[in-house]
Amino acid sequence: MITAPAQALLDELGIPVERVYSLGLNVIRRADVEGLVAENAPTATYELPKVQRAVARAVQTSHATIPAAYTVVAMEMDDTLELAAQLTREVRRPVGLAELFVTAVARLHAEFPMFFATLTDDRHARLSDTPNVGVTVDTGEGLYVPVIHNAAERPLKEIATRLMEFRLASTTGDFREADLANANIAVTLHHDGDVTLAIPFIFPGHACALAITAPHPVLSLNAGTLTTKKIANIGLAYDHRLINGREAALFLRALKDTIRQPPPA
Repeated sequence: MITAPAQALLDELGIPVERVYSLGLNVIRRADVEGLVAENAPTATYELPKVQRAVARAVQTSHATIPAAYTVVAMEMDDTLELAAQLTREVRRPVGLAELFVTAVARLHAEFPMFFATLTDDRHARLSDTPNVGVTVDTGEGLYVPVIHNAAERPLKEIATRLMEFRLASTTGDFREADLANANIAVTLHHDGDVTLAIPFIFPGHACALAITAPHPVLSLNAGTLTTKKIANIGLAYDHRLINGREAALFLRALKDTIRQPPPA
């Protein structure tokens, strides 16, 4: 038996009465018809943007081919943030952690060449002539990794200008092909203050990737006085075929020292 409300809905939707026989019920009510419609409704789909599909391919390749390890250090950032404010006034460009870490990483190229190398086979790696530092930029329109090429030879003002241009380009995806090509190390930035640890994936062809979290205050006891200081966790994911834990720790220690040194303006 089909109730009047159920029959009215069948007529409204143009559903043949034979469809409800498959339910195996003695009495077909309106709720049963609604359930039948819901079960057969097409599932909503969403097409991933082109840039997200590119990220997915890179992540999948990275996890499938690179035996990664990870080391993280806590870095005091009060002096670094003061330096950034000072340099912003000097170069008349926004200088933040992105600009300072790009310059600091690039200055370590000569001392740590394997961190910028590319594995070519099980026995060989190709060293790079210059540090080409990729920087993650995500303004809500997709993740991009534009590159500061030969960053060690560029003054801070030029690096700050390029990063500002990259942020503007990320809002529309209007990058030139050269802007996104030939990085040999990546710096990933995490601006959300609630993020205290991030493990970046290593881009295929790279030896490592850095993750920098937003500085957050922690209590500190200094000579019997309770104070606060700002700490950022700096993580290094690295290809264990090229880099070992000792080298990773030395690199991060050198980075902590270098980030405090004013770069060429």
